[in-house]
Amino acid sequence: MTGEEDYRTPFPKPSSFTPPLKLLKSNRARACPREPHGISRRPSHHIAKMLYVAGWFDQHKSKP
Repeated sequence: MTGEEDYRTPFPKPSSFTPPLKLLKSNRARACPREPHGISRRPSHHIAKMLYVAGWFDQHKSKP
């Protein structure tokens, strides 16, 4: 997940991780419009980022 206006790690850059992540079957990329590196310009985008990351961990945590 990255911001469209992220100049540290522009959106095409995360897709360079795609081949290794396909092996793990956990490949999803998402860009937030008009957002810089921290994805915190709009509160709704910041909340969406936190929910997205938390959901990813819930989906991939090991089962007891």
